[in-house]
Amino acid sequence: MKLISNINAYRRRNGRRIAIEQAVFWSAVGGLLLVWPHLSDALPTGTYVAGGILLSVANGVAQFLKRPGAQ
Repeated sequence: MKLISNINAYRRRNGRRIAIEQAVFWSAVGGLLLVWPHLSDALPTGTYVAGGILLSVANGVAQFLKRPGAQ
């Protein structure tokens, strides 16, 4: 299919950039998981709970995809 070949060509051309972006994103998620408990006093309760759920889901996705550092 033309769409699939276009996606594969895009990945070949930009593979290194995509890998760097993914590493930065998952590192940021890991860093937020470390800092999140200390933000409990600074954030409103609803924001803190919603952010915690979002980070938990992101960490679950990272473990499912077996990203380095997600253990």
